Amino acid sequence: MTDYKIIFESGVTEEITVGSIELNDVLDKVEVKDDEGKEMEQVYLNFEDISAIIPQS
Repeated sequence: MTDYKIIFESGVTEEITVGSIELNDVLDKVEVKDDEGKEMEQVYLNFEDISAIIPQS
């Protein structure tokens, strides 16, 4: 798992630990996956609200 710092347009920052974060420009969504590559449905990130996603490790 990798730690990510997410900075939202509102200026709020949040740190989450997930396997990977992938931006899907075609679907305008952020895919949050675990170490096995399965989408983590309990974590939802709105594509339009995010300013930056920064890996921390």
